[in-house]
Amino acid sequence: MKNSVVYSLVILLSVFVSCKEDTKQGIEDSSVESIVEPKQDTVFTVTLNATVLKDDSFQIYFKSNDEDIYDEKNSIFTEMKGSEVPQDIVFRFPDGVFPDNIRLDFGTNKEQSEIKINSFKMSFYDKNFEITGSDFFNYMLVESNTAAFDKDKATIKPKLIDDVYDPQSTSEKALYDQIQLIIK
Repeated sequence: MKNSVVYSLVILLSVFVSCKEDTKQGIEDSSVESIVEPKQDTVFTVTLNATVLKDDSFQIYFKSNDEDIYDEKNSIFTEMKGSEVPQDIVFRFPDGVFPDNIRLDFGTNKEQSEIKINSFKMSFYDKNFEITGSDFFNYMLVESNTAAFDKDKATIKPKLIDDVYDPQSTSEKALYDQIQLIIK
């Protein structure tokens, strides 16, 4: 009787240890798998890394060279929480949409303080274009009647003029050229 109890405990312990090892192995296998095969992004994406101190909502407009104006229906909003920590503000374009030109609006919060541009990145599949800090101003023209900028500090200070608040920048020819390299 004593031997059968010991024998039963040994079998039970063996099953428990075996199951635990299988579970642990499954976790390790899935984490290795996700590292080995990173998922590619299949839509055109713009990522602005910026320090935005107050809650806000940024907007990106897109158009082709055939279009004269930026239309609200061709825009994407991205909301963010204010933070002293730099954050990625990501605009994922609709499937199959590739802009020739973009306009980036720096929020709707009339109380927004200075915005620090850390980096700007465009990507499609495995093609990327990335610039950092003040290089942003070589590719995007800040509309001086909507915002002031300091290229050396890579900052934008939105303006509120006669209760009109619409800080924005539009793409330069240099950015158009980079977009074409990414989407072709």
